Amino acid sequence: MERQPLSIDENLPIKPLVSTDEKVRVFQRKLYLRAKQDKSFKAYSLYDKICQPHVLQEAWQRVKTGKQEYDGGGVDKITFGMIEKKGVPRFLCDIRNDLLNKTYCPQAIRRVMIDKAGSKEKRPLGIPTIRDRVVQMAVKMMIEPLFEADFIETSYGFRPKKSAQDAIRKIKENLFAGYQFVYDADLSKYFDTIPHDKLMKVVSGRLADKSIQKLLRMWLRSPVKLPSGQLEKSRVGTPQGGVISPLLANVYMNVFDQLIDDPEGAYAKEDIRIVRYADDFILMKTKHYPAKILRRMNNTLTRMGLTINEKKTKLLHISKSSFSFLGFEFRMVQSKFKWNTKRYTNIRPSIKSRSKLYANISDCLGKRRHWKIEPMVYKLNEILIGWLNYYSISGITHIWDTVSHIKWHLDYKLYKWLKSKGRKAHKALRQRPFESLVKYKHLLDIEKYASLKYHAKAPGRTLSVSRMSE
Repeated sequence: MERQPLSIDENLPIKPLVSTDEKVRVFQRKLYLRAKQDKSFKAYSLYDKICQPHVLQEAWQRVKTGKQEYDGGGVDKITFGMIEKKGVPRFLCDIRNDLLNKTYCPQAIRRVMIDKAGSKEKRPLGIPTIRDRVVQMAVKMMIEPLFEADFIETSYGFRPKKSAQDAIRKIKENLFAGYQFVYDADLSKYFDTIPHDKLMKVVSGRLADKSIQKLLRMWLRSPVKLPSGQLEKSRVGTPQGGVISPLLANVYMNVFDQLIDDPEGAYAKEDIRIVRYADDFILMKTKHYPAKILRRMNNTLTRMGLTINEKKTKLLHISKSSFSFLGFEFRMVQSKFKWNTKRYTNIRPSIKSRSKLYANISDCLGKRRHWKIEPMVYKLNEILIGWLNYYSISGITHIWDTVSHIKWHLDYKLYKWLKSKGRKAHKALRQRPFESLVKYKHLLDIEKYASLKYHAKAPGRTLSVSRMSE
C-alpha cells in the first residue's frame, strides 16, 4: 500500500509539550533533593546548563515580568521594547554565544536613588543592564537549589514559597509560645558591606564550578556609574537592584542563621529562636538575654564584616514595649471586655506604614486633578488592594482601627479632589464622597474587603475587585 505524503501547515502554531518554566523547575527539584540528601555535595558543572536555550528563554521571561517602575534600562539605555523590536531570539542567541565562547563581560551598574520608607534619606540601587540581568537570572535559577537546601526554615526573605506574611505568622506563634523577650536587630547597610572574599568562600562550599564563580566575581566587582557620570569601583557589597544580589545576601547571612539554629550551639542552649527577612532579623527568648550571648553575637557579626545599627536595635519585652518588623507593629493590649483581665498580642500596620499609604493617596490625587472619576477610582483601587493584601493576614492581624482611619482620611482627600473640579461639579458626590464612590463608581469598600481577607480560610489569599461587587 502506497504511503500518503505528510503535509505540515507552516502557519500552524506549535506549542511545546513542556514549557521552559517546567523544564527549569524539574532540574531545580533534582538538584535540590541531591543537595538536601548530601550535605557535602558540591556542584562542579552547572555552567553548561545556563547556556541552554530554554534556560535563557525562561530567564528573559522572568526578568521582563519582574521589571520595576523605575526601570529605564542600564548604562547602555537599552529597554525591553528596543530588544523586542530587534528580536528576542537574536538577543538571546548573542548572549549564548558570548557565554559559550567565554567572552561575556558585564557592563557597569547604573546608580538610582529611591525614597527610603519612613525616612528622608535615599536608598541607593544598582541597576544592571537587561543583558546582564538575563545572565544573572539564568545563573540564579541554576544555583539557587544548592543553597536552598541549607537555608533554615525561619529565613523568609527572597525565597521561593516564603513571604513577609509567613514571617509575621511565625513571630506571633513564638510570642504565643512564651518567647516574649525580643532582640530587634538592624544591620547597617548590609547589602553594601558584604565582604567579597568571605562571600565567595561561603559560596564555594556548595558551588565548585569555576566558570560560574568567575561570573559572580565579575558582577560583584562591576563598577557603579554615578548620576554625575563618574565610575566608582566596587570593593565590597552586592548592589540592591541586581537579580543575583538577594540570593548572595541570603547565602552570606545563612552563616549567622546556622549558628543560631544549631541544636548543639550556644544559642540553642539559651533557647533562642531567630526570624529573619533579608537583612532584618529578630531573636526571641523566654528569659533575659545573658550579656555573654549578646557579646558573642556582636563578635560573630563583626568577624563577618557586618555592623549592628545601635540606634535602631532594641532589646525589650513585649508586655512593656512594642516593636515593629516588616511594617507591622507588635504590642500587648488589654481585652475590650471589662470582665477579662488578660492581655493579648495585637498585630497591626505600623504608623510609618499608614503614613506611607497616606502619602501615596495624596500623591495620586494631587497629580491627577484633571482625571475623570472612573480612571481615578481604578488607580485608587490598585493602591488600596495592594496595601490591604499585604497587611491583612487571615487570623493574624487586627486592622479594623487602621481601616477606619484610612476611610476617614480617604473621605477627606476625595472631598478636596472633587471640590477642585469646580463649585458645581459632582456636588452630589461631595456630600459623602467615600460612600458615594463605593456605591455608584465601584470604589473599593475597604472595611468589607479587610473583613473578607481576615476571615479567608486560605493563608495569604488575595481577593479581586469582582468578588467585592457580588
